[in-house]
Amino acid sequence: MYQTVSLNIYALSTEIKTFGTANRYIQGPGAIKLIGEIAESYAIKRPLILAGSNAMSVIEKHGLFYSLTQKGIDYIKELFGRSPCGPEACDEEIQLVSEVAESNEVDAIIGAGGGKVIDTAKAVANKLNKFLIIIPTIASSNAPTSAISIIYTCNHVFKERRFYPRNPDIVLVDTEIIAKSPPRFLVCGIGDALGNFTETPSSIRSGAKNRLVKPIHGHPPLTALIAQRSMTEILLTYSETALDSIEAGAVTPALEAVIEAILLLSQIAFETGGLSAAHSIHNGFTILEENPRYKNRSFPCHGELVFFGMLTEMIMDGYPRTEVARVMEFGHRIGLPINLEELGFRDITEEELLEVARAATKPGEPIHNKPFRVTPEIVLNSLKTVNEIGLKISEEIPRRRFRR
Repeated sequence: MYQTVSLNIYALSTEIKTFGTANRYIQGPGAIKLIGEIAESYAIKRPLILAGSNAMSVIEKHGLFYSLTQKGIDYIKELFGRSPCGPEACDEEIQLVSEVAESNEVDAIIGAGGGKVIDTAKAVANKLNKFLIIIPTIASSNAPTSAISIIYTCNHVFKERRFYPRNPDIVLVDTEIIAKSPPRFLVCGIGDALGNFTETPSSIRSGAKNRLVKPIHGHPPLTALIAQRSMTEILLTYSETALDSIEAGAVTPALEAVIEAILLLSQIAFETGGLSAAHSIHNGFTILEENPRYKNRSFPCHGELVFFGMLTEMIMDGYPRTEVARVMEFGHRIGLPINLEELGFRDITEEELLEVARAATKPGEPIHNKPFRVTPEIVLNSLKTVNEIGLKISEEIPRRRFRR
């Protein structure tokens, strides 16, 4: 899996290229205590702090408000989810938080928590043109450093991807906080990041543009492929030890490396490199949430579906079975699902799986960044094949379980 083709086959071109990531990325144990110094450095006088109730307690416990107070910085607290829609990254919540920010004349937005809070904070900051600081309290995806928000309706139906002309100004990652989070969140982050293993080179090979849509939509730079390679090696090398660390609630070099690979290197790979089939297959599976048969089931996290989509993309791309099996074995050892039963779709019908494949191949989906024409039938056959291999591998390699 470490073997990759030479750079000149994929990434050398004379196209207009774009690169973007957080203006400053700061990571380490106790990093949240630096917020006062950071705010002072950027002349921030009155930030709005957006967080859910749990995250608000966590950041208070770890010294965020004390750090701001020590520097004489006033601040406004806003609990995420006060709109009628509840804790959702939706237009109603964005409007409510924007009104609070404007009425209190804040000069910065600090979003702390998971993906929905982060996406809402990005939306508000870009709408009001405010300085933006993101403080992830889990490492479940590469959202914190990206210039994209996933916006839903009030009823949690996907509405749109909202692209911004700039990435967050500061991403502040306190690894002591993440070390105390549930291990499954880190597993989800690893799965999300590993989607880049197939997506970045596939998108580059096809000549597709990347995910940095504004202000200029360009092509991937060499840095995207370099980030993807480094990210993959880090995750394959250190993920198991990192999960041991997070089960112990301990910060270690392995955990630090995996968090950086998820939050920073993965964002560079996907946003400056581009997406392809893995995320489209994730999107295809989300249609099952509207199926009455699946309404009361626990749905897989984003990263679990992206990882399964990446395995499917490996079949589509003609990877040898030994390579697919090696990746599956790794996934199972860290707790990722590798077949439909483990995803919670044991009784899925052939027609439902075909509907997933059709949704994954709708016009506009990044699956069409493949260097060949993709049809629902290709996706369906690849999904069935991945499931068959995954069922066999799951009998040989136990799936990791967590104590908390």
